[in-house]
Amino acid sequence: MKKFLFALLAVILFAATAQAAQPVRIARLPIIFLCSVPDSETCAALETKIQRAIHIPLNGTLKLADYLPENHSAQALNDIWNDLRSENKKAKLADAIRPLANKIDADIVVCPVLRQYGQYASFFSSWNGDIYINSYAEAELIVFDRRTDILTDKKASRMYHDIYTLSGTASHLAKECFDKIIAESKLRDLIRAIR
Repeated sequence: MKKFLFALLAVILFAATAQAAQPVRIARLPIIFLCSVPDSETCAALETKIQRAIHIPLNGTLKLADYLPENHSAQALNDIWNDLRSENKKAKLADAIRPLANKIDADIVVCPVLRQYGQYASFFSSWNGDIYINSYAEAELIVFDRRTDILTDKKASRMYHDIYTLSGTASHLAKECFDKIIAESKLRDLIRAIR
């Protein structure tokens, strides 16, 4: 009889715990381009970096987080941003993230931005055949945790002016910027802390 009561108590506690823990609602916006849009391969690589940073292993089974639809979140941000800009031309994108979290009922909002991106050949050296390139990239990552009311806004930029190499391309620089802003914002730590 004691074993039966213990098992029944365990089942009741498990059910109560499972019902009490609501999944964290994560709004992950698509990358916002404030510059020329990179090639599709670079865009896919940048999107993958953000997606991996917010990935929760076994979330399909554990149900720790609900990922809100990107297009719905992006449309809501666009509406809020237009209202903010009509009131204040100096408003920053980060100013729209708290109202967005409230509007779409998101616990965590992740907003990646590619602010600058470009590359061009500056000149060709005829005596040794080298091509010199100028390339640059600047990225921003805004992360808002509504549960703690903490807004993190990190930026990174890279420039290159030298002989053409793959590590000097704008694509490579943008990837470096995304790695840096993901690390500095501690986005992975925030996601790992979800229980």
